[in-house]
Amino acid sequence: MKTLIVGLGVIGGAYAMKLSQAGYEVYGVDQEEQTVRYALQKKWILEGSSSAEEFLPQVDLLILAIYPQSILRFLNRYRHLFRSSLVITDVCGVKSSWLNEAVESSFPARYCSHHPMAGREKSGIAFADASVFEKANFLITPLPDTDLQAVEVIERLGKDLGFGKISKISAKDHDEMIGFTSQLTHAIAVSLVNSDSNRNTKNFIGDSYRDLTRIAMINDELWSELFLENKEILFRHIEHFETELDRLKSALKNDDREELKRIFCRSTQKRKEMEK
Repeated sequence: MKTLIVGLGVIGGAYAMKLSQAGYEVYGVDQEEQTVRYALQKKWILEGSSSAEEFLPQVDLLILAIYPQSILRFLNRYRHLFRSSLVITDVCGVKSSWLNEAVESSFPARYCSHHPMAGREKSGIAFADASVFEKANFLITPLPDTDLQAVEVIERLGKDLGFGKISKISAKDHDEMIGFTSQLTHAIAVSLVNSDSNRNTKNFIGDSYRDLTRIAMINDELWSELFLENKEILFRHIEHFETELDRLKSALKNDDREELKRIFCRSTQKRKEMEK
């Protein structure tokens, strides 16, 4: 399949790596010339450029590995080149706030969004690694009127990328879940690291702190946009988290060991349920 990837960062680069290995004809677009050169040297793409103009008339699949608002700008810039045979998708971590506009701007091409639940805390094509897709979740977020053949193309994409589980979910439900499982966890990690005022912390780090704060090394441009695009949902999740933290604080303040044990038992049981 002839495929154009726009945005050859850590995810777009990993897509190019894996899809080229799977036999796709992959082309790449990125604003950074050195990024395009890197992808060419690795033979992850056949050709690359800073413009999509020359590639869009010939490709079957367009993958947008760029930020939400950049997606809308891209679609409006190149919509005159879209054909009904073209399937367009994106890898964005939020959907609801902009997806309908993206679908409208893509016509007559067929748009079916998805989200690869895999990534790294570092950014840039030099850190691209397709092995992160193994056993990871691949979420497809079609709208009610999304073309079924386009959905099938994205399902095949997930399989060819090597994802462990492929699921379909509405954009609204996706944002609700991602607000909790991804954005809230990043917010907690960032807040934990920023609350530290001890210069010697690094000398006392164990697995708990290391595992919990790995994602505090964060792409500020990307995640500030994702947080704001999904702010109402994320704000609600933060408030629920604060409620649970306040319960723990109250038990500590009152020397209530039994309540602490109840809190710990409840979390242990809920976490075990996730393993089933």
